[in-house]
Amino acid sequence: MFSSVLAVVSILSKLVDFGIEPIVFREFSKDNKSFHLFNAGLNLRFLFFIILIIGYNIVAPFLSITSNEILLSNILFFTIILSAKTFVVRELLATPFKTNLKMHYPMVLSFVDNLVLLLLIVLIKFIKAPLLYFTIAYTISNLPGFIFSFYFLQKKFNYKYEFTFDHSKWLIKESLPMFGFVILTNIFLQLDIVILNSIKGSYEVGIYSAGVRLTMPLSIIPNAIVMTIFPKLVNKLKENESTEDLTNFTIKLLYFISFSMAAVFSFESKEIVNLLFGKQYIESSLSASILYWSQIFIFFSTFSLSFLIASNNQKYNFIYSLVQVIINVSICFLLIPKYSYMGASIAKLVASFSSFVFVIFALNKVNFKLTFGKVKLIIWSLLLSVTLFIISTLPIYVYLILSLLIITTFTLITKFYDEKELLIFFKLIRKETIGEKIILLLNKKIKF
Repeated sequence: MFSSVLAVVSILSKLVDFGIEPIVFREFSKDNKSFHLFNAGLNLRFLFFIILIIGYNIVAPFLSITSNEILLSNILFFTIILSAKTFVVRELLATPFKTNLKMHYPMVLSFVDNLVLLLLIVLIKFIKAPLLYFTIAYTISNLPGFIFSFYFLQKKFNYKYEFTFDHSKWLIKESLPMFGFVILTNIFLQLDIVILNSIKGSYEVGIYSAGVRLTMPLSIIPNAIVMTIFPKLVNKLKENESTEDLTNFTIKLLYFISFSMAAVFSFESKEIVNLLFGKQYIESSLSASILYWSQIFIFFSTFSLSFLIASNNQKYNFIYSLVQVIINVSICFLLIPKYSYMGASIAKLVASFSSFVFVIFALNKVNFKLTFGKVKLIIWSLLLSVTLFIISTLPIYVYLILSLLIITTFTLITKFYDEKELLIFFKLIRKETIGEKIILLLNKKIKF
């Protein structure tokens, strides 16, 4: 029930989001001294939140929603404001940290949120109404991180909150294509759970949610990389400089991470699920593997869509998400009645791939070309997959340790990253001197 209610709240939260953050991020990357537009975006989200709460409570009693579900929904609505998990207000509060490459502050605060939640969950066995208690704990655990976000904004950037709606009309106009995009994207992420619950029931949702929980946090990775790249990308486009090296390196890095994780998980999916969730969730292992492979296409699209925003082509983002949702929902209704949570996983994979194909088309329309070595990419992928399959008969802990060594070895042997790409990486983390020394060392040690 919690997963189902949270899915509905997550979808509705995007009515508050309105696609404002990417536009504020883009403009803040151009001028990170002025908080005027930032405050306007923040106030708009507070206003939309109030409208959502009032609208939901007027409409909900007339729908087939139980009083218990309405209560849980109203509690979870406050995560829209407080929680970093909803990517609404806390995501906007993180914008100055993104543009100044100080994301360790929001990340630490997110860790604090989760630590508070963990401590509160320890008490759940003493509570007579565990579902209600967990919902309240899930919500209020985000309060410390929310408060400290404002504290660090003031301390690090001299931020002062201002109640203003100046430039709101322009901001809403710019955000409209992104508004449709964020709503449809969240529908893509959550609606399969709602459909699965309505057709099959809570047991199937519980099994499927285990796989979702294993893959959903992975979105942090491409988002973190995009946060690092985006300000530099905006400035390069502003100065009419070439972005080819930066964009190709980023896409290659995202492929490397997503493929490695999908391959490592898939060959020992049952053992990994058993290790993390227990035997009762082993049924979710195959569907989780499918969800892992869909991340390859999602990782690529995450950066590519940011590139389209940076180049003022965000209209393609809306079409991308529309393609994603139409295909996902259609296949869900087609496959879930017969294949349950496996059908939901297949629907997500097909929808992710289809929208990935559209992104390639959109990038070609804006004259963006992928120029990195595709043959080297294929060789690395095949070598890694075959070797992981061979060692998958080993005990799980041995398999996981060896996997890391094998990935590192094959990356070096195939020279997956060339010197220029390695230098880009070290420039991004502001360690260019160290990067040059490592490259010299590698050239001495490795001769192929």
